[in-house]
Amino acid sequence: MAALRLAGMRHWFLLALAGLTLCASRASAKTLTVAADGSGDFKTVQTAIDAAPADSAERTIILIRRGTFAELVVVPREKKTLTIRGEDRRGTIIAASNNAKLNPRRRELFSVAADDFVLENLTLHNTTPKGGSQAEAIRVQADRVILRDCDFKSFQDTLRLDGRVYVRDCYVEGDVDYVWGSGTVYFDRCTFHSVNNGYLVQSRNGAGALGYVFVDCTLTATPHVERFFLARIEPVRFPHSHVAFINCAMGPHASLVGWQLDQAPGSHEPGPAHHLRFEEFRSTDLAGNSWVLSHRLAVARQLSVDEAMVLRRIDHVLGGWLPGAR
Repeated sequence: MAALRLAGMRHWFLLALAGLTLCASRASAKTLTVAADGSGDFKTVQTAIDAAPADSAERTIILIRRGTFAELVVVPREKKTLTIRGEDRRGTIIAASNNAKLNPRRRELFSVAADDFVLENLTLHNTTPKGGSQAEAIRVQADRVILRDCDFKSFQDTLRLDGRVYVRDCYVEGDVDYVWGSGTVYFDRCTFHSVNNGYLVQSRNGAGALGYVFVDCTLTATPHVERFFLARIEPVRFPHSHVAFINCAMGPHASLVGWQLDQAPGSHEPGPAHHLRFEEFRSTDLAGNSWVLSHRLAVARQLSVDEAMVLRRIDHVLGGWLPGAR
């Protein structure tokens, strides 16, 4: 009995020690504050990023106060383990124009090359007007990146995600290929709002890799949108493209065909699509009624319950990485 009590006390001690270690770790996280009025440590987001430690094992938090910050932002590779957090999701705004015409080498508003990066609780708005060419709100070229509780706005190519990325409770607005890249991405309870006729996804993942997985997401549109495809791809160039929608609700703007195969360059045909993976499971309309699937593109596939359950697993999609709560 004494041995059991001793074992119990030892277990309690280890839990307490772990709790103290966690608290100490959180307390040791360095916080830098950005405020346009000069009341913080920095007036711009970029100067705060530049001041953050390089190659740090400890997380640095950059808190951005309410306000609109007209700047292009770069998080370089060495600024790993960094969190950028807005004070107010719709009141903390980074907004500026950048696009392929203005800046062919780096056309995005916000660029991330650092691993273990977190962006949360703010708005990124690339203000390039309609027809102003490719203009990403954010581009990610990094591993284990979390985008959470954010609004992303642009027209063409709003999100370019290359790497393992977890996107949760975000709002994404655009029209043409406004989610795209070569990454493996899990979208969790996000809203995608189409502002013109166009396409949502262009996934360029390679063989043996998962692409873009949408779980419990909602697809909406402005009233005039009548023709919108879930995804498109040139199968000759990207034969292993993978896109999956699991239990997603879609507005009437979504095409009954759902998916599109683009023609190969110099050809009138899209080419073979044997390895293409366009997948769905229990899509509904916005009222929760089952979506009519009889007109879906022939290469698209409806998943089984077991297959859908596997793709619901965040760690499965993201190759063993399970993003933490904070």
